[in-house]
Amino acid sequence: MNPTLLQDLKSRTDFRRTELTELLQELIRIRSYSGQEREIVEFIVAAMKRAGFDEARADKMGNAVGQIGRGPVRILYDAHVDTVQVTDEAAWSHPPFAGALENGKIYGRGAVDEKPALAGFLIAVQTIAECLRSKELPFTLYVVGSVMEEDCDGAPLLHVIEHEGIRPDFVVLGEPTDLGVYRGQRGRMEIEIVTHGIAAHGAHNERGVNAVNKMIPILSGVERLDKSLPPKPPLGKGSITTSQIASRAPSLCSVPDWCRIHLDRRLTLGETRENALGELKDIARKSGIEAEVSVPEYRGTSWTGHEVRQEAYFPTWLTDEDHPLVQAALRAASEALGKPARTGVWSFSTNGVATAGRLKIPTVGFAPGREELAHSRDEEVAVDDLAAAARFYVLFPFFLADTIHPSET
Repeated sequence: MNPTLLQDLKSRTDFRRTELTELLQELIRIRSYSGQEREIVEFIVAAMKRAGFDEARADKMGNAVGQIGRGPVRILYDAHVDTVQVTDEAAWSHPPFAGALENGKIYGRGAVDEKPALAGFLIAVQTIAECLRSKELPFTLYVVGSVMEEDCDGAPLLHVIEHEGIRPDFVVLGEPTDLGVYRGQRGRMEIEIVTHGIAAHGAHNERGVNAVNKMIPILSGVERLDKSLPPKPPLGKGSITTSQIASRAPSLCSVPDWCRIHLDRRLTLGETRENALGELKDIARKSGIEAEVSVPEYRGTSWTGHEVRQEAYFPTWLTDEDHPLVQAALRAASEALGKPARTGVWSFSTNGVATAGRLKIPTVGFAPGREELAHSRDEEVAVDDLAAAARFYVLFPFFLADTIHPSET
C-alpha cells in the first residue's frame, strides 16, 4: 500500500476521534430491539449520505445498505444494529441508553454487540471519500447495518446477498473480537424432540401412557451425548443443551399425552445437521422410544413488514489462517494497532453462518469489545479501542485490494 496514502488515511481517521465517539454514543441512545430498528436504520442511512457514500438506502427487509467505489474487489462490512432487550435497567451502573462516557469508556446496550463497528464503518467511509473522492477506488465497499440478527443470525445477510443484488467476494463482520482477527465459529442448530402418550385421568393413570416419562431416557441420553462430544481445534467441542421442556394434558389431574423438549446444539468442525439429528434418533431408538426429531423453522417480521422464514440451522465455518483475506486483515490490524495482530474464533454465532457457512464467501471479523460482555449488564468499550478499530476499517480495503491486485494500489 502506498505509504503516503496509508499515513493520510490514518491521520484523518484519528482526527475524527471525537466525532467517532459521539457517533457511537448517538447510536447507543437509539433503542433498537430486534424487529424495532426503524429509527436507527433511518439514522444510519442519513449518516451514510452525509459521509459521502455513493449510494445509501434501506432495503426491503429493513437493513441499512451503503456503497462506495466501483472497483473489482467487492468487500462487505456488516454490523447488526439490533440489540437484545434490557430487562434489568435499575441494576445497570450506567443507564443502558445514555451512551455514557466515563474514564475513557462508553457504556450502554450495544456498546459491544455491536454498534462500535457500525460507527467505525461510517467514519472510515467518510475518510475514504474525503481523501479519494476524485480517484477510482480499487474496491467496491458495501456497508450493511443489519437487522434481526439477534433473532435469526445470518438471515439479514442472506437477504442482502440473495435478494438485493449484492454479492461480495469477501466479508468483514463487526462482532466483538477485542481487536483480534477472528476467522470462524462453531455452528448451531435448534432441535425439537416430541414423544406421544395416551391421556387418562390421574386417578386411573394405569389406563394412560405418560409422554413425559417416555422423554426421561432421551433426556439422560442427551446429557451423556454432551459429555462425550470430542474437541476439535481451534473451535473446541460441540455441545448440546436441553433448553426447554413442555407437556400437554387434558388437565393437571391427567396423564400427559404429549411432551416436547427444545435443544440448543453447538456444532464444531465435522459436525453437520444430518449427524446431529442422527445422534438423537439413535438415542431414542436405543431407548426403545418412538420420538419425532426435527429442526424448527424461525418465523419473524421485520420493521418494514417483510416476512422472514428460515430453518433454525446455522452452519459451522472457519477461514484458513493462510487465506489472503486473513493475511490482509492481519496486516491491516497490525498497522492499525501498532503491534502484531492475533487471530481467534468466536464462541457464539454470527452472521458468518450465512456468508461463510451457507454461501462459502470468505469471512473474518474485527471489532473492539470483549465477546463475553455481549448481552450482559454494563456493556462497555474503550474509546482507544474504538479508534483503533476505525483505523482498521479505513485501511483494510486497501490492504486487501493490494493483496488481490497488487498493481492497482
